[in-house]
Amino acid sequence: QEMFDKVTKQLVRQIDPNGVLIPASFNDSKKLKLLAVVWKKPKMWFFGKAKYSPTHFTLNDLLEKGEIIPERDERDFLKCNATYKSSGSGSVDLGNEAVGLNVTGQGSSELHLSLDTLRKEDMDIPKLLKDSQGRKVNLGHGLIQQFLKGKIMLTLLKERIFTTCESAISYTGQEQGSCSSTLKGHPMKMAMKAKGELKCNSDLKMNIPAGTVFAYSVIKMSISSDGYIELCFEPDGIESDDISEDPDYSEVDGPWALQEIEEGYSLNSLKTALSDVQTRFCVLTDLTSECRSTLLLHLREILLDRPSLSVLVDRLEVLSSGEAPLLQNELLDNKSHFISEVLDLLKSEPHNSEQILVAMHMLLSAVEELTDAGLQLLESFCTSEGLRSLQDLVNLLMANSEPLSKDAIPVFLQKDDEFHRVVDLFKSCDVLVKREDDLMFADVTCEKGFLPFVLCIAISGLACLIDSNNESTGVCSQND
Repeated sequence: QEMFDKVTKQLVRQIDPNGVLIPASFNDSKKLKLLAVVWKKPKMWFFGKAKYSPTHFTLNDLLEKGEIIPERDERDFLKCNATYKSSGSGSVDLGNEAVGLNVTGQGSSELHLSLDTLRKEDMDIPKLLKDSQGRKVNLGHGLIQQFLKGKIMLTLLKERIFTTCESAISYTGQEQGSCSSTLKGHPMKMAMKAKGELKCNSDLKMNIPAGTVFAYSVIKMSISSDGYIELCFEPDGIESDDISEDPDYSEVDGPWALQEIEEGYSLNSLKTALSDVQTRFCVLTDLTSECRSTLLLHLREILLDRPSLSVLVDRLEVLSSGEAPLLQNELLDNKSHFISEVLDLLKSEPHNSEQILVAMHMLLSAVEELTDAGLQLLESFCTSEGLRSLQDLVNLLMANSEPLSKDAIPVFLQKDDEFHRVVDLFKSCDVLVKREDDLMFADVTCEKGFLPFVLCIAISGLACLIDSNNESTGVCSQND
């Protein structure tokens, strides 16, 4: 499942830069037929994307009488054989005078897909528009009842891309790590040290049946109070949503949220917006030190597992909105207990529980928007020193419209290896960081978008989870 999701998202990014196609989930493939009904859940935060969830129904299941038969067109789309490689390293350190733990690791991976020819199936839109005029749905249908009660929109599948023969996805990974710990008591009574190393290789292969859907696109469907349907043929997909079309945003979005960041901007232009967001994160610093340390450890286990991260974000949204009980237990594989423990920790907080859930939802929604490369790099910085240094750097960049003096950069990040990781992290979010002579520059490189802001949100939120016994990150103090 995770391999398939990673491949579909990578494939969609390459073949559809305009963002009309939606990556498919392997478990949803059989539902993805022409005219299938797909839930569309609007984004909660201005920087996010709408989420799509296929149902078991088609439009014909909802109509009062008579079926609509779409006029289909099917053709070869592309041949796809590719290999994606990545490598990374990281460490975690926790402790105080009595207990210490240090874990380091590094690894590399290779994802290979051999899909041969992918086919594209779509339908005659003008004919569908004509056939759907004056048609009504059964308002008593359970799916329509859910639609009328909630904020979720309905869409119809109009196009899909699928495999034509049995295909395969293979993953090869090499990982190496070490762990050392110390436990101290009274100097004369107790002292213990331990150290260990682990090396492992993993080879996974997933066979993909013929007819498996990799991506699809949809059209919006509205339903009047008396059951008549109307189809909207404007582009709809992961990049097509306009903020202005949905007024029901959280108050944190505000008027400033409508402005995307453009090429050539300095990060200083985000100062006011980020200050408002950081105020929301202050509630996380009120959690106990033990709770925050545990949350950070669990989040590190989830950050690089996108399906698990998505499940956690969805469940936090349900809890923070209070609109429905906790979703059914669809927890994923070996990460399920981390998701459960994160939710249990947050729900057990007696004070400011709603604000804490909203803050965590915003944090992880931002993390979810990062690129795969950005996630890997950010996860490697998830130590007390790493996050504090990143937050200090973000605060410096926000406070200064001019280049920074090299000596002003946090000491931890002045090391060549760490600085190069910072450069790669910001580059993954469309920010060019470079040193020239004794100055450091940071400029937005994308034509427009929210990735630079999303990275700053993620860093600020994670920095609120480091041990309170360490120095303040300045995330909240500057907003008090």
